[in-house]
Amino acid sequence: MNSKDGIKRGPFGSSLKKSFFVKKSDYVVYEQQNAIYDQFSTRYFINEVKYNELEAFSLKPNDFILSGSGTIGCISLVPDNIKKGVINQALIRIRINQNITNKFFFLQWMRSSYMQRRLTQANPGSAITNLVPISEIKNWKVTVPNNKIQKHIGKILTQLDTLLSLQQRKLELEKALEKSLFQNLYTDFPNIFPKLAFEKSPWHAIKLQDAFTEISKRSKAGQLLTVSISKGIFPFNESERKNNSSSDKSKYKVVKINDIAYNTMRMWQGAEAVSRYDGIVSPAYTVIRAKKNQNPFFYAFMFKREKYLYLFQTYSQGLTSDTWNLKYPLFKEIKAMIPENLYIQDKIANILNTRLKHTELENTKLETFQALKQFLLQNLFI
Repeated sequence: MNSKDGIKRGPFGSSLKKSFFVKKSDYVVYEQQNAIYDQFSTRYFINEVKYNELEAFSLKPNDFILSGSGTIGCISLVPDNIKKGVINQALIRIRINQNITNKFFFLQWMRSSYMQRRLTQANPGSAITNLVPISEIKNWKVTVPNNKIQKHIGKILTQLDTLLSLQQRKLELEKALEKSLFQNLYTDFPNIFPKLAFEKSPWHAIKLQDAFTEISKRSKAGQLLTVSISKGIFPFNESERKNNSSSDKSKYKVVKINDIAYNTMRMWQGAEAVSRYDGIVSPAYTVIRAKKNQNPFFYAFMFKREKYLYLFQTYSQGLTSDTWNLKYPLFKEIKAMIPENLYIQDKIANILNTRLKHTELENTKLETFQALKQFLLQNLFI
């Protein structure tokens, strides 16, 4: 670190109260969120007099800010184009000697598992985690490679961060496209076609009992399938199939490929799935099967739309007392708009299935990059 001004905690709260903030100024206040989210937009301003008073706490390009309370240990490199400003009491400013330490290496090193463990500690007898005292950090003895190796490690990890950012953005665009398709491939009104209509075939309202049959058969044997909301329409994965070891197997419900299982207490959150396998599911789920010439995926995607999440919530909450519960007698009364031409059901389901699988692939890539980053952070530093 810089020998003169290497590490400095933000000013006392009494020195930078909200009463000192002004509506607009050339001088800003940097907060905890800047370190946590690695971005430098600001919301508070101080006048020039207050800035000059607190200039010892100002930021310069190539400084680092470290979150020191709440979400602790998050560190960010200050970019070249920042506005003049000071840190608040929740931040710690770090300045390094760039003749000795490469800034990109230092950033990644501070984010490594090893340094994150050293930076944080739990109070004795408490689960509360705090940043170690600044006086202790200043006296740490650490082992680092020569500058050439530092630059090489910093470059590798910086490039990987760029890949992660690009992949995250790509995944966000994929999800935005999915949302747009959900909105535009369906219609909620008779005689009004979806914005993305394949042909001028009318849509009409039906009750869900006309599209599904409840499957109440129970079985003591079979592969137990588990549901994960986060995985969307296909939450039944190979890794989530396991032998049912429960001593009481009499209440588990049979589910076949393409059946829909939904959690009666959570469907209003989107907790439903189209099964990829034959098996059994927890008794907390209702199993429904699409009737002949009805596409289960057409409905499963429809159930993800905000309108239906709202309907499920309304029926669960409005027709029961204090608990959320959408058992089949309530579910079957909900009305849905469907195309009269069943070919359109298949078309919509195929489009959304393709997009979902593509999103899953992009998410797998992101998880791979994240795992690689974690592996390198654990193994490139000592």
